[in-house]
Amino acid sequence: MSGVGAKHRNMHQKGINEMDRFSEQLVAKQPTGKDMFLRGLYIAAAMLLIGVFVFFLGAFGMWIIVLALSAAVIWGLVWLLQGTSVEYEYIVTNDDLDIDKIIGRRKRKRLITVSLRSVKELSEYTPDNVVSADVSVIAHDETGIGMYYVVCENEKYGDLAVVFNPDKRTLYNMIGGFSPAVRSKYSELYEQVTPADAETAEDSE
Repeated sequence: MSGVGAKHRNMHQKGINEMDRFSEQLVAKQPTGKDMFLRGLYIAAAMLLIGVFVFFLGAFGMWIIVLALSAAVIWGLVWLLQGTSVEYEYIVTNDDLDIDKIIGRRKRKRLITVSLRSVKELSEYTPDNVVSADVSVIAHDETGIGMYYVVCENEKYGDLAVVFNPDKRTLYNMIGGFSPAVRSKYSELYEQVTPADAETAEDSE
C-alpha cells in the first residue's frame, strides 16, 4: 500500500507542477471610428422610430401602444450598443495560450489557441511593424500602447501571428511555456517580467 500511496503522491505532485503556469487577463477594446459611427446610427434610427410611433399612433390616442413600442425600441437600442463593446481575454494554461473575444459581455467566442511550444518569435508591436505570417489574429485594445506580437507554427494556418496586449504576468507565463531554445532568446525579457512572488517561490525551492 505504501508503494501505491507514494505513486499516487508522485502523480499528484506531477499534476501540480504541470499546472503551475496559469493566468487570465481581460483587455477592453477601445471604440474605433467605425464603432462610434454604428452607435450614432443606432441612436438615430431608434429616435426616428419612436418619432414615427408618436406621430402616427399618438394622433389616434394610442399612447399605450406608443409606450410599449418605444420601450421595445429602447431595449433593442441598448442591446445593439452593448454589441459594439468588445473585450479580449488571454488565458495561459501550461503550454497553451487561448484568446477569447467577448462581445457585449454576453457572447464569448474562441479566436485562437496557440501552442506556446510552437512560438518562433515574440516582439513589441508598432503600426510600422511588418509581421511575416500567413494569417494574423488581431486581439488588441486599439490604443497602440503595450502591444506585442507572437509568430508560431499552426497546423491549420501555417505561420500564424497574434497581435495583442499581454501584461507582465501573461508574458511571464507565456515565455515559460516556450521551447527551451526559444525561451533562451528572450531570457532578458523573461527576467524583466518575472513577478516578485514567482522570484520568492523560486528562491524557496
